[in-house]
Amino acid sequence: MQDDYVIRVLGPIDVLGTSGVVAVGGRHARALLGALVVGVGHAVPVDHLREVVWGQDPPESVDNTLQSNVSHLRHVLGPDAIVRVDGSYELTTEPSNIDAVRFETLLAAAAASSDDSERRDFGRQALDLWRGRPFGDLADDEAFKLDAYRLEELRLTAMEICLEADLALGNHELIVGELEAAVEENPYRELLWFLLIEALEAGFRRVEALRACARLRGVLAEVGIQASDELTALEQRILEGHTASRSTTPGNDALR
Repeated sequence: MQDDYVIRVLGPIDVLGTSGVVAVGGRHARALLGALVVGVGHAVPVDHLREVVWGQDPPESVDNTLQSNVSHLRHVLGPDAIVRVDGSYELTTEPSNIDAVRFETLLAAAAASSDDSERRDFGRQALDLWRGRPFGDLADDEAFKLDAYRLEELRLTAMEICLEADLALGNHELIVGELEAAVEENPYRELLWFLLIEALEAGFRRVEALRACARLRGVLAEVGIQASDELTALEQRILEGHTASRSTTPGNDALR
């Protein structure tokens, strides 16, 4: 296989080729590929790879076993995809052949655009790359935990950009269900709550919008945080029957 594949880590670690998913191998092979992906563009020391793959319990012939796993990955990705550099191995594939890199590139494009349609489209393309927790069953391993958390936070940012853009485009009815699910899964992301409240208000669902305001107040009170002035102002506008201003949504500037 020569550069006609995607290494996927936004979910279980695998490789997608032109003919479908290519088996990477067992946990050890997946851990090795994951470690090389995390260090893409850099030489990853053999000692680090041993620790990632086997932890404190390496096999007696650990170097031979590591070389065997590297050979297997070269068979999957191509003979030049992984090179030996002194006491290290380096994944030399183009970064664009990695789904996480593609995701971050699309997210950056969405965040940089001033056009709501572009922001939504780039953001949706980025989210479409996701299949589950980053690194799959290895997400909680020490070697991948921080990267998995970082990527999951970026996924939430991409979701917020998409939903904010859809709301600005007048698609409030289409995103209410998605926003309801999002605040249940991420109750402390205030921007998601504000977007939900504004989407409900835009659809003339004022009672539900006010209930969402009350739910947000309750969530914040549980952790000892007082509701913001922006929330109070939004509640008042809904009560008075005015259309909520987009400028009241916290975090808008940070996403642009």
